[in-house]
Amino acid sequence: MKQTTSVSNQLPDPRATRRIGAPSGPRKADLRRATLIEAAGKLFVEKGYEATTMDEIAAAANFAKGTLYHYFANKAELLGALKEGFENEVMERILARVESCPADDWRGRIKSWIDAAVDAYFELKELHDVVIYSLGMPFRHAMVDAEITRYLTKLIHDGCEAGAWQVDDERWTAVVMFYSFRGGCDEAIMGTQRAEDVPNKLNDLFLRILGVYE
Repeated sequence: MKQTTSVSNQLPDPRATRRIGAPSGPRKADLRRATLIEAAGKLFVEKGYEATTMDEIAAAANFAKGTLYHYFANKAELLGALKEGFENEVMERILARVESCPADDWRGRIKSWIDAAVDAYFELKELHDVVIYSLGMPFRHAMVDAEITRYLTKLIHDGCEAGAWQVDDERWTAVVMFYSFRGGCDEAIMGTQRAEDVPNKLNDLFLRILGVYE
């Protein structure tokens, strides 16, 4: 299991509607926007969000400062675009892994959620820390309605509907499982657990929580 990648490999390619006044041409505008987001992401990881300036972002992207402001009014907008791209990347990985399982293989689908989420967390941890902790709010607020937790809630709900397990509160169960996943990965990053052991340990824990451990 990989734990580190280059900063450039951690940066998703988020797309969004361009700001008024941005150069014409949808494809060219998207490419410029993506280049600016990637440059910002690299600098935020290397220098920190607060220490990075808009001038530095424009220079790193090889654009004039005015071009940067056509697309993003400030660093907060760039951080928001990075967060959206990060979340989309993580969810694409999870969905691809889970949906590769047979529809009735509920334990396999839970294991696939774990495997994909753990891989993404380890590989994108520097970018994760930037987009989550640079928001200036407690982690619990940043993750209050995260797609990764909502999807896990749906997975638990669908498993209940299929009779694979039974829980009293699907969202509560998903939140507890999510924080267990986060804590397990962080322990490995801190060196108190072996990274390669984390998926299986989490799988055992998740199945116990769902009441289907054997």
